[in-house]
Amino acid sequence: MDHRRQPHLTLKRILKGPLLALAIVVVIVDDAFRAVVVPAVRRLARIDVMRRLEALIARLPPYGILTLFLVPLAIIEPFKIYGLYLMGLGHVGAGLFVFALAKVIGVGLAERLFAIGRGKLLSIRWFAWCFAKSLAIRDFVHERLMRTKFWRQARMIVARIRHNLAAAKASFARWRAANGRGRFAAARRRVRRLLASS
Repeated sequence: MDHRRQPHLTLKRILKGPLLALAIVVVIVDDAFRAVVVPAVRRLARIDVMRRLEALIARLPPYGILTLFLVPLAIIEPFKIYGLYLMGLGHVGAGLFVFALAKVIGVGLAERLFAIGRGKLLSIRWFAWCFAKSLAIRDFVHERLMRTKFWRQARMIVARIRHNLAAAKASFARWRAANGRGRFAAARRRVRRLLASS
């Protein structure tokens, strides 16, 4: 074996684990945000004012929609970096809040504006090429990650967290329903006593 290649292979092995873990975290965070934000944005789009605004946006030319698509994202992306910077300084809560807010706004805007102007945006040749490449890269990363042991473990952890959250939500709903009925029954008894005493 060529000894000149050995340091390169060692560095590759050292970086493989952390880079793989980072890729998994990025993909899971992105999927989690999309799972929450996209349905919320779709519900928001049913509001009459939003429908009118979307109709106005849909009438814009391709590069007008592209400007609306890119400018807000260009403003929001630095806030994600700032959130990470805050976390690096030890302000984890503030950093997470800034990052999550920027992520929610970015995903929401991107998804909705793309849904409104998809046809016009994809009529711009270079944008269509970039979009196809980004989908191909995302699919490639997903496919590679899904083969790894780390990914399977991460998915199991996420599934367990979702299950626990759903169970806690159902438990809270049962508790609230039971307490609500108890309060209603107590109020009804008070009204009966007042009516009986009058």
